[in-house]
Amino acid sequence: MATVRVPRAVARDRGLPAISVRSGKAANGYAEAGKAPYVIRVPLTQDEFDEVQQLKVRQKKAVYGGVACVALGVAMARFPVLLPLGLVIGVLSLVLWVACWMMLRRLLPQVEPGPKADEFTLRGVHKSFAEALKPSAD
Repeated sequence: MATVRVPRAVARDRGLPAISVRSGKAANGYAEAGKAPYVIRVPLTQDEFDEVQQLKVRQKKAVYGGVACVALGVAMARFPVLLPLGLVIGVLSLVLWVACWMMLRRLLPQVEPGPKADEFTLRGVHKSFAEALKPSAD
């Protein structure tokens, strides 16, 4: 895996080369990577994009399911087994959310501010993607 620097405008406006940041294959589309205010769109293959989207959906479901089960367990606390069961499911939902977050970090590069104000640093990109950026950087 490699580290590259890209201009902010290029990264935000889908101007990166159409080579997957994860596998180095021809990219089919773009997915969002990074946290606000460093959100950019990185190229991925269709399979990688689908996996990213599924993980994001699973994260949301884990949050909603965990909150619902804890709330139901608290609401039904007069039955002795439902409160602990709701708490266990809530903890398992948190574990699922963390597992999805770790898998997303594996699929998407880390986005950090660059040394200049108008750059981003991408860590964990494929070497083919880094090589495709070199001609445009000169």
